[in-house]
Amino acid sequence: MDVRLLLIEIAEKFGLVATAALVCVLVPPLRNRLLGVGGKPRDGFAVFLLGFLLTMWGAKMGERWMGVLVNVHGIGILIAAVLGGARVGFFTGVLGGLFLTFRVDPTLGWVGVAASTIDGTLAGWLAEKRPVAFQGGRTFPTAMALQIVRFGFVAGVLAVVDPAGAGTWISGWPAHLVQLAGIASGATFFVVMARIVLAREEGAVALVEARAAADHLALEALRRRLEPHFLFNALNTLRATIRHDPHKARELVSDLSDLYRYLLNHPEDAPVHSEVEHACAYLAIERARLGEGRLRVETDIAEETRDKRVPALLLQPLVENAVKHGVGAHAGEGVVRVIARRDGGTLRLEVEDESQGEHVGTIEAGTGIALQTLRERLAKRFGERASLQLEPREHGMCARVTLPWQALDEERDAA
Repeated sequence: MDVRLLLIEIAEKFGLVATAALVCVLVPPLRNRLLGVGGKPRDGFAVFLLGFLLTMWGAKMGERWMGVLVNVHGIGILIAAVLGGARVGFFTGVLGGLFLTFRVDPTLGWVGVAASTIDGTLAGWLAEKRPVAFQGGRTFPTAMALQIVRFGFVAGVLAVVDPAGAGTWISGWPAHLVQLAGIASGATFFVVMARIVLAREEGAVALVEARAAADHLALEALRRRLEPHFLFNALNTLRATIRHDPHKARELVSDLSDLYRYLLNHPEDAPVHSEVEHACAYLAIERARLGEGRLRVETDIAEETRDKRVPALLLQPLVENAVKHGVGAHAGEGVVRVIARRDGGTLRLEVEDESQGEHVGTIEAGTGIALQTLRERLAKRFGERASLQLEPREHGMCARVTLPWQALDEERDAA
């Protein structure tokens, strides 16, 4: 057989080795051994099973060249040894050698079984004592050295028990060299592929966790900003209300309690109706602070949107801006509307403010940090599928948040 065709055959078989690497990452017991944390018997058995199947496949797929059955059954033995250690390598080597000798190629007989056993045991022992030898590109020289030891063992035993047969067997050294290189390359390919897939998966998980942590920090920053900004004004309003309207004061205490309970104890996501109730509790306290008749609150929440879960404290900065830069900045009456509607494939949340009268004093322009933080939270979670827009109106402003309806369903199902 032409050696070039043989090399092509060996290269084609690497596709299965790549598949085995992917399976190793996806199947928990194999993944445990790959990460070096699997000490359960089932983990070792899973590794043995993977290695033995690859050993049988490598033996069956051999090709004759120069009187030698060039095969890559040693790939499975090395993989089992690297993942499972000396014990798993021993059993995989024994059974792999028996399969090769009695079902595929009886040329070497029990010498071949012993060679495969030594190969698996030695590789497993080395993986336990010096795991760095099977990391990345170091796997190839290590595996090549083990195959040379195997070759030397077979040659030495044959030289003692069958000198004539040893000469014939050794004369096919080019074929043996191709087999040794193929086995070492296959084992190296497996290790590198498994590590690449694992590293990409861990990188993706780390990115998701980092984004979640950033979103959590942004939410915490919003909570901390709201506490001192709002609490003192609310307490002063409550103190003033107690004198002339104790019943209303009790309602304000209830609103303030509900507001901070929601602020401090709710999860990262909340249904739309909870967000609206929280916004209304905030607006009730602001209505008392601004004075009778200054602020009217209206809500228009579509039934199909009420239980849709959205990022927590989504409406808080919007109603806060509506009061601060809208109704609170004018001398006349004003209204704040909270609207939730499904618009095709999106959920639309709007906070509108309309105000009458002239501006009151000098209005602080604000830094825009709250809205910028909200935009960043939406971008991290939904990308370009979510948006926050400010639309000027004749007598006020409309802040509109658009969220992808399907993505919210998918997140709910995943939760």
